[in-house]
Amino acid sequence: MTHTQQYITRLLRHYGESNGGQFRLQDGICALREPDGQEAVVLEVPANSDVLVLHSDVMRFQAEVGISVYQLMLMLNFEMAAMKGCWLALDENLTLRLCTQHIAASLDDASFTVLLLGFTEQAKETRRLIHELRPDLMAA
Repeated sequence: MTHTQQYITRLLRHYGESNGGQFRLQDGICALREPDGQEAVVLEVPANSDVLVLHSDVMRFQAEVGISVYQLMLMLNFEMAAMKGCWLALDENLTLRLCTQHIAASLDDASFTVLLLGFTEQAKETRRLIHELRPDLMAA
């Protein structure tokens, strides 16, 4: 485990103690879930990196979508007020993910907790925004 991964593991432990859970990085990754099972946030600390990457499942594309859908998702990346420093990316499973990153050393226990809670809320807001803009894309 790298120094940065150890540091984030310590922050996760503290977060877990405050929120009634036990969290740790496994191979540089830790996934947190909402009570209903929805993915809240995935934390990743790549090897040889000093960056903490956060991402969350916004929606899965079930079928081939047109170019207008991809254009909308990319245009949302420029909506600074809506995205609040985050961006949308498509993973290898055609899952649209909300992403952000922070220098790990800039975080302490309090700012780490604020980051996790804020990012989780941002993911919910992003899901709502996409549903408002394109209800045909979201599952009922």
